[in-house]
Amino acid sequence: MIDFRYHLVSIIAIFLALALGLVVGASALRGPLVDQLKDRSGQLEKDNQSLRTLNRTTDQINGYDDQVMDNVAPQIVSGRLKGESVVFIEAPGADDQMRAKAADLIGKAGARISGYVTLQEKYLDANQLTTLTELTDQLKPATVDFPQDASPYDRTALELAAVLATRQASSSGQEDPAAGQVLSGFKTAGFLNYSGQPATRATLAIVIAPTAASKDKDADAENKALVALPMALSKYANGTVVAGNGDAASDGGMIKAIRDAGKAQDHVSTVDTGDVSAGRLTTVFALDFARQGKFGDYGVGSNVDGPMPTPVPTVPEKK
Repeated sequence: MIDFRYHLVSIIAIFLALALGLVVGASALRGPLVDQLKDRSGQLEKDNQSLRTLNRTTDQINGYDDQVMDNVAPQIVSGRLKGESVVFIEAPGADDQMRAKAADLIGKAGARISGYVTLQEKYLDANQLTTLTELTDQLKPATVDFPQDASPYDRTALELAAVLATRQASSSGQEDPAAGQVLSGFKTAGFLNYSGQPATRATLAIVIAPTAASKDKDADAENKALVALPMALSKYANGTVVAGNGDAASDGGMIKAIRDAGKAQDHVSTVDTGDVSAGRLTTVFALDFARQGKFGDYGVGSNVDGPMPTPVPTVPEKK
């Protein structure tokens, strides 16, 4: 008859057998397993070293490319935008250095920089939309008309565009008192900042997109608000270009939103390599093409027409 003692002895025997098997197995495998792990670790270290070397080499090549392009680009663009003026508008989260480097090359292309306008986070705050709308109506110049179907952000964008840009070169360069009042009003309310003399109105416009694509639930609404501005500028300026980095051309990015909506067909060009030397050169070319009535999406992201406008613009002849 099998009793409890039998079961207890059997269970103990099983555990002793398992323990003995583990000890014997570990002793038998310890040597080969350790050797395999050492070999694998050594190979991983070699792979990591190779990747570090490749990374350093890539950085050196990229640095070399940028240095060459920075030295050559001023000669290529010299005089290309002579007689034009450019206003820069930075979206919230845009890179100041991207704007500064682009402005430097724009200046070397012969254009006058009218000023710099930086939209604040408050501009995109849905809780501030009522205040923004009321201020837009309060500051609206008599010469500005809003379409009946214009959204609140469309109305604000049209008002800002009207005081920042003009198609008439003869109207550019002298500060418009009404334009100054509009910009001052939005600045005082905390919706934007500006420097230079943007109220002198420019013939061309560059909008700098946020460096990081929006990942929150309000991304679509924020991008619609941002896209409204270059669309409005295209109605007042002779050329409008939105420049940004690769992330701006990814999901949730401002440039991606413009391209998905086919805005290049509505006279707004985009450049998704604005953070590198070649992209800044492309931005100048895009502005030059835009004032000729040619628009496109340039860079390395999705849905681009090519790396730069084609045919590649020739260097202007010096007179």
